[in-house]
Amino acid sequence: MKGIRALSASVGAVALAMTLVVFMVCPVPPGQATTLADAPVLGERFVQVVAHPDDDLLFMSPDLYGAVQAGRPTATIYLTAGEGMAGLDDRHDPHQYARERLDGLHAAYAYLAGSRDSWHSTMLTAGRMRVRMDSLDDRPEIRLIFAGLPDGGDPRADGGRDALIRIWSGGACVHPFALPGPCADRSEVAGMIRALLRRFHCTTLRTLDPYPPRARIGDHPDHVASARLADEAVGGLPITVMAYRGYPMASWSPNITFRMRAFKGEVFRRYRDHDYRVRYGWRYWAWLERMYRITT
Repeated sequence: MKGIRALSASVGAVALAMTLVVFMVCPVPPGQATTLADAPVLGERFVQVVAHPDDDLLFMSPDLYGAVQAGRPTATIYLTAGEGMAGLDDRHDPHQYARERLDGLHAAYAYLAGSRDSWHSTMLTAGRMRVRMDSLDDRPEIRLIFAGLPDGGDPRADGGRDALIRIWSGGACVHPFALPGPCADRSEVAGMIRALLRRFHCTTLRTLDPYPPRARIGDHPDHVASARLADEAVGGLPITVMAYRGYPMASWSPNITFRMRAFKGEVFRRYRDHDYRVRYGWRYWAWLERMYRITT
């Protein structure tokens, strides 16, 4: 995806000023939100590849809403468990925290789909890696897939911090944090993603930004590594790739309509209720008011 051209295209009509009353408006019921997000083209099958639980909700929304609500097949692959510093800078068990973040994703996607928060879990072999796939009981075409690799902020990983970026660099083989299994290197992680793209007959792949701009707010190294691994996994497959800005967009103009911001906030709130480390600082407000897309 080298040479990607940023399109600073708005997903809303007019950029509104940041405001702290976004969650004080009446939430948009899930059944009404289909008119707010673009409906997918018949036959499209979507896969998202992200670094952490919540990246899709913060940076790829509202784009991902249309597919979920229109009943199109969609799968999101979370490369890391997102445990971060849990258990090191506090007394919270990191494995429990990883499970709580997973529960938050379940709640958010079930709300978005207008379904019960009830899921079926299966272990899959994808390439040479084992991953966990959770399918929504009422809507089994909605799938969440967990590779369980260590979060970049976790010094307990093989070799210390920045496990995912070290995997991408080609020299590291890192054991999963949240799932049992042998260590995985770059070829195995990219091979796992590629196997899942084939399994789900992906037509549209969403990733984070593989080459973020130099900005006052830099992006997370895990975001960059996840996007580059996904890019490598595509390897000539007939897939449309769409990438999304991460942290740097916080300093850019809000570009989501006021009504859609309220709905994005309601979806994220379902996740936030399970993530004790989320704090509603200005960056969370900023991310909930924005979505910047890149295309190839």
